[in-house]
Amino acid sequence: MVQKIDATDVTEEEALNAAFFERADEFIKYANEFCRPAKGQQVKPNEIRGQVSASMLFATARFNTWVAANNFKDGNEMRDAKEQVMSYVLQQFQMMLEDNYDEYCEQFENYLRFRHNEEFHANKHDHDH
Repeated sequence: MVQKIDATDVTEEEALNAAFFERADEFIKYANEFCRPAKGQQVKPNEIRGQVSASMLFATARFNTWVAANNFKDGNEMRDAKEQVMSYVLQQFQMMLEDNYDEYCEQFENYLRFRHNEEFHANKHDHDH
């Protein structure tokens, strides 16, 4: 039985956290879709994941730069704050990466339990019949 949560039971912080993770899940969903090769395309899973990861890193850098730029009156002011902005963004990324890395280490077998199956299917047509 699923317990329904009354909206009044949810704090503003909990609502913000829920929205945060919902957005993150949507980005991950899109990334996973990009990791699926098009029909007839033979791409190694690790190759395409690396390409998608690089695209996400670039998009994140580009978007965060745009967000930062919106806080300044001009390019000179933005340039003067570069070290502070870089420090903040890199610190946040490092904390998030460390948390997720540690979680994956702890949950490795759970999170990657289908990996061998995926590699088998990706390579099953690599031999001559």
